[in-house]
Amino acid sequence: MAESPTPTSSSNQAAARSDAERHTGEVQRRIADTFASSAVASETTRDWVLLACAADAVQSAGGITLRLAKSVPVDEAYESIRGAFSDEPSFTTKTDQTSKGLDRLSLSNGAGERYLVTIDDDGGIVRIASFSPCFPGSLADR
Repeated sequence: MAESPTPTSSSNQAAARSDAERHTGEVQRRIADTFASSAVASETTRDWVLLACAADAVQSAGGITLRLAKSVPVDEAYESIRGAFSDEPSFTTKTDQTSKGLDRLSLSNGAGERYLVTIDDDGGIVRIASFSPCFPGSLADR
């Protein structure tokens, strides 16, 4: 017979999720704030969703979409993001390309956090996808 979660384990899982989403949200906000307010026409924040890491662990995924008011130089924008995190040696960055050929900046650390930033300057959109470290829980905890 399956053991039902104790109130303590449920509250610990809720606290772990809340902490992960708060921290990941702060970092994605720091990334979004590297774009000058004069370059941003609007912003939409996506709701957090749970993704499975293992049978007993999940991570929260969310993000921010910025609609640009004016063109931004992609290389300079990515360099600005790198600079915002240069004092945190746990974060590493790399650039690759999306399936649509857009440059994408990946910012991650050894704790399992990951942020993907894609600037579609032609479409006037910046997408920031955020993934928290894994924490105890299951997809049933939605």
